[in-house]
Amino acid sequence: MRTRPLSIAALLVAAAGLTACQAPAGSMDGCTPLLQPGAATEQVSVESGEGAPAVEFDIPLVSDGDQAQVLGGEGGERAAEGDIVDADYVVFSGKTGSLISSSYEASDQGQPPATPLRLSVGGESVLADAIACGAPGASIVVTTTIASLFGPNASSPELDIAPADTAVVVLGVSDVHPGRAEGSARPGQEGMPAIALAPDGRPGVTFPGTPAPEGLTVMESIRGTGEEVAEGDRLLVHYTGIVWETEEVFDSSWEKGAPAVFTIDDENLIPGFVDAVVGQPIGSQVVVSIPQELGYNDPATRPASIGEGEHLLFVIDILDRLEPAAE
Repeated sequence: MRTRPLSIAALLVAAAGLTACQAPAGSMDGCTPLLQPGAATEQVSVESGEGAPAVEFDIPLVSDGDQAQVLGGEGGERAAEGDIVDADYVVFSGKTGSLISSSYEASDQGQPPATPLRLSVGGESVLADAIACGAPGASIVVTTTIASLFGPNASSPELDIAPADTAVVVLGVSDVHPGRAEGSARPGQEGMPAIALAPDGRPGVTFPGTPAPEGLTVMESIRGTGEEVAEGDRLLVHYTGIVWETEEVFDSSWEKGAPAVFTIDDENLIPGFVDAVVGQPIGSQVVVSIPQELGYNDPATRPASIGEGEHLLFVIDILDRLEPAAE
């Protein structure tokens, strides 16, 4: 039978009457999905409106491998490999139709909404593959296993789910961001390191073999085409932080697997980082050498890997400007 379990009915806000149409397999607006739709995703109906989508499917639903179907998003820029996608989500049990998790609203048991996802297309998860070719306003239906989403030992007698059971995920794409700096390459600068980029945009740094510049020194290695950064902006950035004297990385968003979100002011960041970013166009990559008085000058807050008097080098990809955080 077709079911919309009573336990989730309260979470589904009345739809605005817009039902997404299925997209064909293969290329979509010049974008090729990393996962293809199949018999399982084709059985899932999604009706999008304000708030959580209305999702229906026959139970039990069993998926033959990982499948993904992108619905809607026509006219928007589709996410390519390496791009960053923001999405809300709902997860259902394919066996019972019960809601497992949602980022839209609190559960019937009073649990708060889960945190929306921020994923890099083509990362090391089924959802990172599924979001390829998503665009703002699109819904993405994913069928996979409970183990693929939550780990090999994930189970819940209360929810009647086991690792091998099918999970049905519907992602609601809210935004797509570049995953790396994009613009025109700029020439190097004497006394500053040379930057070489991996295929995914991760920077490699070759130091010049000379002492760090005495004062704050900013080099633009890629010039973006977006609006200039202003102090107080909330930015999505990738960065690598290196101690100049030891050439050792002490912090890196690339190594953490996701870009960082920073409010660009002295309250949240070291002054040299702020000075390097303010005034730069969105999409740029900047390389900055920071003396200690503009870095972690206070020994009480200085990372243990940074010695007294040592200089910092940051390579910063300014990916996008975000909306201010909700109060």
